[in-house]
Amino acid sequence: MQIITSHIITSWSEVDQLKKSWNTLLHQSDADNIFLTWQWIDSWKKTCSANTKPFFVILKQAEQIVAIAPFYIQPYRLFKCINYNVLRFAGDQGIGSEYSNFIVKQEHSIALKEQLWSALVASHKKSHWDIIWYSNVASWTRGGETLIAALNKTKKLKQQSREVEFANTDLEKISEQILPSLSKSLRTNIKQTQGYLSRQGQWQVSFCDNPAQLEEELQELFTLHNLRWQKAGLQGSFARRPEMAAFYSHFVPRALQQGWLRLAKLECEGITQAMQIGYVYQEQFFALQEGFNAEFQNGVGQVLRYHVFQQCLKEGLTDYDFLGQYTDHKRRWLAEKRNGHNLMIWPNSIKNIIFNVMTIWPTGRYFNPL
Repeated sequence: MQIITSHIITSWSEVDQLKKSWNTLLHQSDADNIFLTWQWIDSWKKTCSANTKPFFVILKQAEQIVAIAPFYIQPYRLFKCINYNVLRFAGDQGIGSEYSNFIVKQEHSIALKEQLWSALVASHKKSHWDIIWYSNVASWTRGGETLIAALNKTKKLKQQSREVEFANTDLEKISEQILPSLSKSLRTNIKQTQGYLSRQGQWQVSFCDNPAQLEEELQELFTLHNLRWQKAGLQGSFARRPEMAAFYSHFVPRALQQGWLRLAKLECEGITQAMQIGYVYQEQFFALQEGFNAEFQNGVGQVLRYHVFQQCLKEGLTDYDFLGQYTDHKRRWLAEKRNGHNLMIWPNSIKNIIFNVMTIWPTGRYFNPL
């Protein structure tokens, strides 16, 4: 067997050189999802902060890339006095990424992922980083299982984990007409809202497939999403996170070109009243963001979701994935809870002794990004 060597990539120009082999390797992996595609990672790379420092670990065998672990370095401060370099997974902030994982050849998944963890341990000794904050692991999948199994075999790394919730509707359990499967109250809401729309005049649900109209419709989504949250006295994601809007503007045309995009809108008398954006990948629909006119008829967002579900069933998709958080709203749409994990990972060092005796997550008041 030929020797496998590890390499650390710390410049964006080196990351660009991974383009040719990235998706080919991803399709051979046990973690093939849209959030790990080259198009997604590259769009994040091109729209993230100019200060973002890449830290990608790759494994090569006979000059062929067989494994990729894409991280970046985020400075943190503990107790307002101790600085840490924290490794975070590429794209994990501000753009809606989920299901983080290493990209490796499936037939040697655990062994290659263990080598990536070991390569990270070796790089720590050179003072590149202090701890790893690894979020949104899909623990119920084969890819999530092998990632955690490989971590558990890497004895030089310690960890804390906590469960995080995801929500998914299994479309294969639903008949061609989803409406009879829903609760009486939700069915009534959808029917009454559709009746209201019909009384207002002509209404329709459509999906954008015209590149020339894409930017205009994307801006409509941003506006409706922000107005929805302003009505509740809050800022919407696109207003609160300019990097998210920039990412969408960059990624969405690429998704349309690949056939992944599902940008749906509901119009009544020529005026857009609700929109939803998601992506289809590996026969699954991933619901990302939505917006609706809060001054219009209550329930218009539910009607749009109903028609998106109908489209998913028409396409023969297997899942409608709501992604992070399991809520009562998602439960009403027949979603079931999935338990994933967030991980805090660290090697032994004097600086990290505190993590051996205290449970500290980089999401509270004691440990914050700089």
